[in-house]
Amino acid sequence: MLCVKLKEKTLLSIGFIAMICLIVASSCKDDKDLEKEQIGYDSSKPVQVGLVYPDSGKFLEKVMITGNNFGTDPKQIRVWFNGKKAAVVGSTGSRMYVLAPRLPGDTCVISVVIGKDSVVYNKNFYYQSSITVTTIAGNGSRASYRDGDLTQSIVAPRFLCVDKDDNIFMINRVPEMYHIARIDETKNELITVARNVIGNVPAADPVTGVITFPTETTIGSYYSLDPKEFWGPRIREMKWPPIGDIPPNGWKHSMVVNPTDGFIYTRYNQGYIVKINPRTFEVETIFRTETGDSFGLAFNPLTPNILYISFLSNAGVNANSICSIDVTNPATTFRKLSGSTGGGHRDGKLEVAQFRSPEQIFCDADGNMYVADAGNHCIRRINSEGLVETVLGMPGTAGWRDGGKEEALFNAPSGIGIAKDGSVYVADFGNNRVRKLSIN
Repeated sequence: MLCVKLKEKTLLSIGFIAMICLIVASSCKDDKDLEKEQIGYDSSKPVQVGLVYPDSGKFLEKVMITGNNFGTDPKQIRVWFNGKKAAVVGSTGSRMYVLAPRLPGDTCVISVVIGKDSVVYNKNFYYQSSITVTTIAGNGSRASYRDGDLTQSIVAPRFLCVDKDDNIFMINRVPEMYHIARIDETKNELITVARNVIGNVPAADPVTGVITFPTETTIGSYYSLDPKEFWGPRIREMKWPPIGDIPPNGWKHSMVVNPTDGFIYTRYNQGYIVKINPRTFEVETIFRTETGDSFGLAFNPLTPNILYISFLSNAGVNANSICSIDVTNPATTFRKLSGSTGGGHRDGKLEVAQFRSPEQIFCDADGNMYVADAGNHCIRRINSEGLVETVLGMPGTAGWRDGGKEEALFNAPSGIGIAKDGSVYVADFGNNRVRKLSIN
């Protein structure tokens, strides 16, 4: 009986391979025919979708969609995997090839839109996500500090950010070793930009590439690093209005640039949320929350002007939470978005999700917010639909281990930055390492 079943399975496999070979051969013939004749989409006829192959895959998987009346101009064809647009490589009119987009969701509904016609494929595509973490800087020690070759570097990274050219800026923050450094991953080099400078969470201007980070020396002090000046550090001082609400001291822990209005935003321990004009250095207090520390500020490309804030465990009614405020209407829009303030770990809908002392946060180009959940020793993600998931790390277990979802461990990760290709960089403070998450 076993031999019969194996024989049947083999025959099915051979038949399947033969079918694919015929499709590929036909594709080659049709591609040659296209060199002679271009076929346009006919708006008087319906668009039909027949077969999608394969029915599962990962990021950039080449997927074939067969049917009718596609036309041969890829620019006129739009294909969606759930809400994510897929790149259309080419079309013969009855067969097109597309590339699966990044992170569309585990179970995808594929829809084809051409002109005014929209067709939904009647079966699902199953997306296979893959994520791994590797160490790019640091050896686990913080007894000293060493720049130069990344593989030989010794660092204690507390915060970081990534600029528009994928330079990684790291805040080294331990006593006697308060340094600011730039990581050039292509050249495998760690370059110290400033020594003996105490910095907090940095921000990269998405247009100018200027890096800013707050200090606590005075109420209004912060630094800027301009790429046009080879990132030479310049101390800045905010210009406060003669009257108004001014913080009593300089305990400001994070900065972020709003890509919509170009202003820099920071928040003080006493709850003051302040916006700074990067050209005149004039400032305005726009809102005041309850006292407490926050080491995370972020703007999301899907929700312009909404400032997201992460709070540590000492922030009263906002403790261990993610909150938001509309900076164009701050008086009435401050909201606590996540669940219990007591601190814990729970994935799911954001309104019931739990964090434990979340620190730096950052959004990618698709609107996914990554959270350095320091107290839980893991990296979390809030997707564009408001669902929270643990990306890597074992909640409540500190350690250091590179690898995939089943192996990776972190120790109080506190910094997050994201490159243009979607790679996530983590300041793994408890492990004295900078680590890279490759997410597909």
